[in-house]
Amino acid sequence: MAKRRRLKEWAYGLALIISLGAPSLAQAAKLAIVIDDLGYQRMPAALSALPPQVSISILPDTPYDRATSKLAHKQQRDVLLHMPMEPLHRAPLEMATLTREMDQQTLQHVLRWGLERVPDAIAVNNHMGSALTQSPQAMDWVMEVLSEQGLFFLDSRTSAKSVALERAQQQNVPALRRHIFLDHLSTEKFVNQQLSRAIQQAKKRGYAIAIGHPYPVTLEMLSQVIPTLEQQGVQLVRISELAPPS
Repeated sequence: MAKRRRLKEWAYGLALIISLGAPSLAQAAKLAIVIDDLGYQRMPAALSALPPQVSISILPDTPYDRATSKLAHKQQRDVLLHMPMEPLHRAPLEMATLTREMDQQTLQHVLRWGLERVPDAIAVNNHMGSALTQSPQAMDWVMEVLSEQGLFFLDSRTSAKSVALERAQQQNVPALRRHIFLDHLSTEKFVNQQLSRAIQQAKKRGYAIAIGHPYPVTLEMLSQVIPTLEQQGVQLVRISELAPPS
């Protein structure tokens, strides 16, 4: 009888541990990481080696845009279209850049063409775009296309004056924003520092979105830090897992 009682108490204790442990996993801070600027080169092996929760964003009209889209989809990664948009500062522009000078028909035609080049895209984020994302009219035209195709928008937040989230909300398009850039200085120390900031922001607000690039130092630091996330109370997630419902 005593043995049966101890066994029953042990089973109850185990059930209690499980029941208490499950919510903590569900409530873990979430971190989504997007690697931009894919398409000019083949998918780096170091990127393919990262967990499939790491999402990628592909520039259209590049030598490996479609091949990279298909490979990433095969790896079960979220794929985004990294759509070039007009910046405020003078810079070399991609051929497919959306500009404020375009009329609605032209802008939407170029955007739809970009989506054809990255056929597995579930979302769009802006490449540059500090000028275009400040234009309510241009953002309305962008969101109209995303709405008709059932996609969401990730504001890379290259301008603090971006109206992208506001215009997305007006058109019932799910939208998110970037919180941390990982590698505008491509040094090990800086990337590690930015990853630490991303982790802290995820813990503070419940989730965070970090954007980086396929630089060797970035991919190396990610390979070192990602395996430590769980013990820090952070869950690596696909960008789509953070997208609000439409």
